[in-house]
Amino acid sequence: MLKVFLVNVLPVVIAVIAIAVPTWLGIRQTRLSRHANNIQAMINLLAEFRSASFHDQHDYVCARLGQEHAPSGGVSGLPHDAKEAFCNVVYYYQSLANLTVFGIVDQELFLPLLRYRIVTVWQAARPYVERERELRGSDGSYLSAFEELAHRTAELPHTYLHDRIADSRPSRRRWTRRRRWGRSRRTA
Repeated sequence: MLKVFLVNVLPVVIAVIAIAVPTWLGIRQTRLSRHANNIQAMINLLAEFRSASFHDQHDYVCARLGQEHAPSGGVSGLPHDAKEAFCNVVYYYQSLANLTVFGIVDQELFLPLLRYRIVTVWQAARPYVERERELRGSDGSYLSAFEELAHRTAELPHTYLHDRIADSRPSRRRWTRRRRWGRSRRTA
């Protein structure tokens, strides 16, 4: 009786394992691929972010653009240098917004890191964007992905990044145990 049971059940168990293992590997591979996309996108976006000229333009848009130029002409009415700074900075965040809105990158990776900057740039750019939308008379989609990104970012609590960092830390007791184990291995 046991032999018959094993002969009948064993192939079913093997078949279930044969289906479960590739499925699990496929899910894991998909997750790894998604993280690989995030890493490459983050590297590309942060390469621009490291440039001093980007930060100069960023500071200009946030601090001086509104003082030097009225938003009455929209973005298209800005002088060349002001428009260049505006476009370089605002379209940087628009690119990030497009990647997050369409799910190409995980917004949880970018939004906490750039929270203050996204909100600050949107506040500075908003009057120009709204006026540009009026001047274009179109459907109001001009820089709408960046606007959505700014709203999502503003909704994050200001402690979000600190909370994520704290959540990623191993517990104190576990860390102590690991350090002790590491010390004993080195001294042995």
